[in-house]
Amino acid sequence: MRNHLAIFRVALFGSTVALAALTPATAADLSRAARERIEAATGKLSSAPQKGTVSLFGATRRPATYTVLHSFAGGPGDGQDPSAEVTLDSAGNIYGTTAGGGANSAGTLFEIASGTETLLHSFGASGDGTSPDGALTLESNGDIIGTTNYGGPTGNGTIWKRAANGTYSILHSFTSDEGNFIRGRLVQDRKGNLYGTALFGGAYGYGTVFKYNTRGKLTVLHVFGSGEGQYPEHGVVRDTAGNLYGVTAFGGGYGNGTVYEIAANGTFSTLYSFTAGADGGFLYGGVAIDRKDGTLYGSTVDYGANGFGTVFKLASDGTFTTLYSFTGGTDGGNPEGDMLLAGKRLYSTATRGGDPTCGCGGVYEMPLTGKEKMLHAFTNTDPYNDYSAGLTASGTTFYGTVAGGGTAADGVVFSLTRK
Repeated sequence: MRNHLAIFRVALFGSTVALAALTPATAADLSRAARERIEAATGKLSSAPQKGTVSLFGATRRPATYTVLHSFAGGPGDGQDPSAEVTLDSAGNIYGTTAGGGANSAGTLFEIASGTETLLHSFGASGDGTSPDGALTLESNGDIIGTTNYGGPTGNGTIWKRAANGTYSILHSFTSDEGNFIRGRLVQDRKGNLYGTALFGGAYGYGTVFKYNTRGKLTVLHVFGSGEGQYPEHGVVRDTAGNLYGVTAFGGGYGNGTVYEIAANGTFSTLYSFTAGADGGFLYGGVAIDRKDGTLYGSTVDYGANGFGTVFKLASDGTFTTLYSFTGGTDGGNPEGDMLLAGKRLYSTATRGGDPTCGCGGVYEMPLTGKEKMLHAFTNTDPYNDYSAGLTASGTTFYGTVAGGGTAADGVVFSLTRK
């Protein structure tokens, strides 16, 4: 939600969470704690200086066809700043949200069907949520469920529903103790219960993991404290036994982020603490899980062997492996997208490197053997140098968003088809 954050231009301190569009010089003057709060919310690209120099070398590989499906035009008639993954229904229609734009300049819910985009809801009306920034849940009856960063009666964010008949309603408004700044994916169990994360809030201000059941009750499953991880990023994943897994941006044994588990019986465990060494540090994108063996896959934004982040694997027995260290060159760097596991390959997005002419990031693919390559590098004519949340797969085609760029520089929805 980078472009939308720049519009807000308010401070990220106090009980009501808001965000600051900071220059690198300003960010450098902040305390570590303040800088980490900002980076947990915005990522590296818009909030902090980059370490080192981007090395651009070699030929960029483009083994996929990239197509812009929609360029957002901003409010009041369209959205702005699509900052979450899209969701597809069984007919191939695309649904997603933008964090800005719309009739109230507070975000939109959109559908793309047969190549035409339609706004289904403009957020920000009285009592409504604002700034949606998470992937959607499509129910079998046609209802759509999602979250907002802010809004609701207390301003801490909401869970909302748009019924199949077009009726919009707030299912839950968060209190500060339950968490605030609600974003990322909601994961659903077989009974229809939903699980997610709040980036901030809770008793210590470091975020929460919550459950919203089919009877409309919200339960806080875990409140993060400083020693066990700070700022849970982009939701959780769930294994076949009902255990939940996720990452925190910072905190843990070395202060550089963690992978955690909440067992089905409610027991919380820190599975791994990042050291900011060869293993990387600062986590922004959500993890993927292999539901056959419980292996987790994810990425770190910083550090690693070359200082531009890593892709990692955490096996169910606790064995940690760095699968790849980005160089910041044509392979990309500073990966911030949620991880997607499709078959025996990983897919996600990087914010740096890629095309030698601009180093604007792109979409990468990596077999589990660790031989990474760029499927598409963004260029100065693409949506460029902005956040891409991650990918949704349908056969050999991947769908995603980029928060900026496009005809009006308000972001795009794209497809990428492997050749």
